[in-house]
Amino acid sequence: MNENVLINTPGRIDNDIDDFRLDCIDDEKNYTVSRIKLCRDIHNDKPLLFFTHDLTRNFRDKNDPFGKKQIMKVFTPANHEAVADLTLTKKFEDTILAHRDNIRDYAPLSDIHSQHMKLFMDEKSAEFVSDIGINIDGLSEDFSEMESVEASAFMEDVSVDASRLKEEKQALRGKLMVIKDQIADTFDEYQDPKTLTDDEFAEVMALQIVPDGLVQRYLEVTEEIKSVNKKLGEVNSVVFRETSTRIKLPERIKEVRFDVFK
Repeated sequence: MNENVLINTPGRIDNDIDDFRLDCIDDEKNYTVSRIKLCRDIHNDKPLLFFTHDLTRNFRDKNDPFGKKQIMKVFTPANHEAVADLTLTKKFEDTILAHRDNIRDYAPLSDIHSQHMKLFMDEKSAEFVSDIGINIDGLSEDFSEMESVEASAFMEDVSVDASRLKEEKQALRGKLMVIKDQIADTFDEYQDPKTLTDDEFAEVMALQIVPDGLVQRYLEVTEEIKSVNKKLGEVNSVVFRETSTRIKLPERIKEVRFDVFK
């Protein structure tokens, strides 16, 4: 059994998880704890599989809003096998989460997944998972193939570019919101721009008589944001190429690879 998957008695598995967390903290490493646990529906005794996923990045910027992520899903008998696919997919998403636009301070050393990860199951849960046709050895192999990607000097340069572009985009979005609010004040009936998408606001604006100066400023900032988005997309593509080529993706999630990057 691969060391990334740990199976133990029900009485010991919680202690194993705690020990793993403490070891990672002592080593100042980011980590992921995933768990598959068999439970029973209290009404009909049908088996339920609980999947939990805990990504912790303690060792990066203290203001990082994505420093911790928790997921819990329950799988009924109709889709028990989905627990294996979800385990892998969430691992993959974390591995290259750093490219996403909404993470402002991309840092390869900590964002390209946690340095340590393990999947935990008690013996009863592992036996049930095997009985329904999920190959634990195969899952273990797939799970460990998506290890952390070490940051190169090139990727550190990319992280600087990404952070700068994201900060620039945020500033432009703030500037655009001010202009939108000024434009909304000229509408026959005021509509709060914060309640409208960009496309919805543009549609409303097209039906109103707006001063040329405001329209010009709106168009200029909109074009600047498009330009930044294009550059950021190029940076994101670099991050994707650099990361995905170093990870051997399991066949079962290759088809969802590109959905992750929308």
